[in-house]
Amino acid sequence: MADFSDSVLLLEDSRLDSLRRRIGWLCQALRVALVAYCLWILVTISMFWSDESLVVSHFASLKVDVEGMTAYQRLAGFGVSFVIWTLLVAACYAGWRLFSGYLEGRIFTPDASGWLRSLALMGLIAALVDIAARPLMSLILTAHKAAGAHMVSVYLRPEDLSTLMLLATLLALAHIQKTAADIADEHSQIV
Repeated sequence: MADFSDSVLLLEDSRLDSLRRRIGWLCQALRVALVAYCLWILVTISMFWSDESLVVSHFASLKVDVEGMTAYQRLAGFGVSFVIWTLLVAACYAGWRLFSGYLEGRIFTPDASGWLRSLALMGLIAALVDIAARPLMSLILTAHKAAGAHMVSVYLRPEDLSTLMLLATLLALAHIQKTAADIADEHSQIV
């Protein structure tokens, strides 16, 4: 009996080693990319909000005059950006856990679909909060202006739609993967 269980364990180890050879480099690369992306975005928003002339020129391109804003207004703008960044970090953490699970051989499993779902949901929330925060951001940055000069700027960028569509697709794939894992579990219990 011990020989049979040892054979099964060796077969499972062999399959896991084969899987790691095929997708291990990709999973590791994506995990590194997730960390790099979080750090890059944090550095980018920090540099943006610390440079008043950059903030002024960016909002001028959106037809919002923020000239003369205070350091506290820029700090508030950074705070809004930081909240969105924390949502991105949560999405990236879910991605890290997803690819870590893949490395451990958990691919079409309920926990893998759960991490994929978390990644998609946190990404969708971050994208929607970013879009919703834009009018708030313009209001914060024009708060120093006279009462009639406050601006509420509402706009969408072309990449907003593609980002939302991609994340919605990932959410649908997570649902499909969860359903497939549930069906496979039911079949294994029958056999």
